[in-house]
Amino acid sequence: MKLLLLVLLLFSVTFHGWSQTAPSGYPTQPNQASYPISLYQQATKSESHLLNGPEYVDYRKVNRVGHQFFLQDQKAPGSVLYDGSWYHDVPMLHDLVLDELVIVSNGFLLQKLIKEKVDAFMLGRHTFVRYTAPDSASDHSMPTGFYDVLYAGNTQLLAKRIKLKTYAIEDMKEVEHYDEEDKFFVKKGDAYHQVSSGKSVYKVFGDQKKELKKYARARKLNFRKAQKAALLALVMQYDALQK
Repeated sequence: MKLLLLVLLLFSVTFHGWSQTAPSGYPTQPNQASYPISLYQQATKSESHLLNGPEYVDYRKVNRVGHQFFLQDQKAPGSVLYDGSWYHDVPMLHDLVLDELVIVSNGFLLQKLIKEKVDAFMLGRHTFVRYTAPDSASDHSMPTGFYDVLYAGNTQLLAKRIKLKTYAIEDMKEVEHYDEEDKFFVKKGDAYHQVSSGKSVYKVFGDQKKELKKYARARKLNFRKAQKAALLALVMQYDALQK
């Protein structure tokens, strides 16, 4: 199974000083100056496909700690590949509890985009792609949803951004809490493997296990304190060892 449409990855992924250009075979984002519907102002026309989703109701309680959105709880401009067309400078939010992409229309109305029509979107310096699990899901597939592409070489590292909503009684009142719980996946060949530690990565990359362990010790990778950075380092090193 491949990521739906093998979209995007038009950018160089940079993390902690590392940089990797998207591999060949991935379609690139159209030039904003020449693409006919590149501006959000055109997307706000009444006949636009971008405005055919249901209303989004912000369900947060007054008494809360945190919020349900990715990065920030204020709208930010982004780009979205929706129903086969790119739209740029779109005010948007990404709800991590519901895994919904939310746009702001007319300056204040919140609207959910139809998930099945969102192939990819960019928010901040992050690029998300939508993955659809096969009907016969196996141990080597991921749940359907949006995934943050952290690295896209011959192998890939993707993050499922998640927030959990819980409740606690504090000072005699119910308080809503939003806690992050990201999950990470390595794509090797056509298979996806959930990883969380060095041990799980070594299992996926068994052909380079010895060299990767040596690299992890030399770099003093810490999966408890800097899980994402450590996973990314090993995945990138594996690709380097294949050259």
